[in-house]
Amino acid sequence: MSLMVRTNFQDIFDNLLPAIDTIYIQSRDLDESKAPWKQIFGVKKSKRQFEQVTGFTGFPKFGTVAEGADIPLMKVGQLFDKKFTHTKWAGAWQVSEEMEDDDQYELVASLARAFARSFRFTKEVDMANVLNNGFGTEDAADGSDVFATHTLFDQSTISNLSTADFGVSAAQAVYNSFATLTDDQGIRIHLSPAYIVANPAMRWVIGEVLGSEYKPYVATNERNVLYEESLKEIYWPEITDTDAWFVFTKPGDLNDNGLRIYERQNFTTSTDFYVRNLTMISVGRGRWSRGVIDWRQGYASQGA
Repeated sequence: MSLMVRTNFQDIFDNLLPAIDTIYIQSRDLDESKAPWKQIFGVKKSKRQFEQVTGFTGFPKFGTVAEGADIPLMKVGQLFDKKFTHTKWAGAWQVSEEMEDDDQYELVASLARAFARSFRFTKEVDMANVLNNGFGTEDAADGSDVFATHTLFDQSTISNLSTADFGVSAAQAVYNSFATLTDDQGIRIHLSPAYIVANPAMRWVIGEVLGSEYKPYVATNERNVLYEESLKEIYWPEITDTDAWFVFTKPGDLNDNGLRIYERQNFTTSTDFYVRNLTMISVGRGRWSRGVIDWRQGYASQGA
């Protein structure tokens, strides 16, 4: 039997393979610029198998020193080690020579776009699960649930977990919580809420609470102070609990040390021709890791 090489099928290679790669490159289904997670996660690049972050306390308060006395050194304590191990996500699809030849690319092109869309959706779900699982299986770097009562270095505690449905009182509690946050040495830090994230089913309640000039659900004409705040609403269908709500600061407010993703490999494809059964196969893959370092970026509730 003679050896079958790709040059025997030059028309298929010249037409189909470059076309598929072009579709991937041009596909708007891969555009992550407006993805919800892009707004609340700090994004880092990685060139290694994993990344590790070590946390430290801040400095304690300054003390008084007598004239001519030695100035004591201030102590800083180590808090945690947070390891980000990249996960590989991959999939493949294939079509026959006959499908490509008879279809004139229409179905094949649609499959290529759907393949890219599937990759982006997979990533969206994985990122959303940091929030979905933040009340149980997803931990911050301190070893506690992302949204929980946290024990600080000085053994005091702070909670970033509410049990309330979203409303005026719950929203006021959010602002009060961020306004009084401290680091692990009890030093006040200055964080402001920037985003509220929820399932689209929460749009109406959140809009009524934040978008009304006067306090909602009351007969008086009391001013609604929340109306004057600039809390950006993000409605994310991949948030599975339709009663849950999450409030976050901007990632940069904590130097990207809150919610974080490491991009190890962007969506990468390899498309080739399998001579034995005359099919084209396209493989796509990507690698990333994500998690939470400092829980202070967020405040959340599963609803009452």
